[in-house]
Amino acid sequence: MSPLKFIPKKRQISVFGIRAVGKTTYLVMLINRLSKMLNVSNMHILAGLDYYMRMMNWILRGEGAPPTKVEERLLIHVRMKVDGQTVEVRTYDLAGSEIERMGETFRALIDIGHGYIFLVEPSPDPDKQVVQVWLIYRFLEYITQNFKKAVKKPIAFVFTKNDLYGIKSPEEYFWKYTSPVYNLAQVFHKIKKYNFFAVSAFGGDLETLRAQGKEPQPINIEKPFFWLIENA
Repeated sequence: MSPLKFIPKKRQISVFGIRAVGKTTYLVMLINRLSKMLNVSNMHILAGLDYYMRMMNWILRGEGAPPTKVEERLLIHVRMKVDGQTVEVRTYDLAGSEIERMGETFRALIDIGHGYIFLVEPSPDPDKQVVQVWLIYRFLEYITQNFKKAVKKPIAFVFTKNDLYGIKSPEEYFWKYTSPVYNLAQVFHKIKKYNFFAVSAFGGDLETLRAQGKEPQPINIEKPFFWLIENA
């Protein structure tokens, strides 16, 4: 008998979040982190290599990734083996202002996704707090077709910049952070797979790390990704 060929699992992962939440930084540092993990092998950037290298240049200079331009919708396509199984992931880096506008591109990212990463900065700024709760509500409203359809696609709600905020229990903090604006538990009943995470793309202030001769030390940024891969 000829050996069976493993058919790659192709996963489209869409990433959402408001302006300046850290979408570009998260994506770039996630690729960087995965490339160094022992259970990940044969990792190839099939689309977006030049973009990735350009962003890493900014980061290694201690300046951080620049904001994504409104007109940019950049495909990042990566193939890798995770614990020996081939996985392909496609995602997009899209300007936060485009996501907040909730236009055609926003809806397309939802439609093509097998799983979703929704980045949230737990900022005490009321403007940010309100717009993030609003965007989560509208995202869930769209994906469930006005709360009428059950959704089994996994959603990871991910707090960013946790080197600043120090969140220990992401799920508990999610409800604590959002409930002053609106109790989002009212709109979660149609979502079957969701989880909460707190991550840091750099593990500290980028300029300080560079001044100390240290590389960025991401904290837990791979955890939402692996959870999505396992549940998509």
